[in-house]
Amino acid sequence: MKRRIQALERTLHREVPLTRQMGIRVEDHDGSELVVKADFAPNVNIHGTAFGGSLFSICAITGWGLLHLKFDEAGVAAQSVLGEAGIRYLRPVRGEIEARCRLPEDFDHFMQRVLQGQRAAVRLEAVIRTGGRERVRFQGDYSVFYP
Repeated sequence: MKRRIQALERTLHREVPLTRQMGIRVEDHDGSELVVKADFAPNVNIHGTAFGGSLFSICAITGWGLLHLKFDEAGVAAQSVLGEAGIRYLRPVRGEIEARCRLPEDFDHFMQRVLQGQRAAVRLEAVIRTGGRERVRFQGDYSVFYP
């Protein structure tokens, strides 16, 4: 598993160079949840808290990364794109940023469609918590396509 998350991080840094500047690191994947961290310093705003645009991007990348790993695991040549998303900024984020995205209950149905080469979409949620408190909640609708 460690090699797969290292490969995902390299892919992110190569395909989306901004992720390198943001200090994004793929930390962990247990098969159903992906953990992505980002350095605070390059993502700070004028108020000394994490910039909202950075938090949105980190959450969106975490969802995309989870799908990337699941497609790779299934051996399917599919990619995903974020079609629509929303975010709630509940509390300021100070310090290292950690986003978590877990597979939804309907993921098996989504993957069945993907494995059959059909059009499919899935809603993923990513959450940023610090100090034991939820700070950010993101929902994104990702669609699959076949290159």
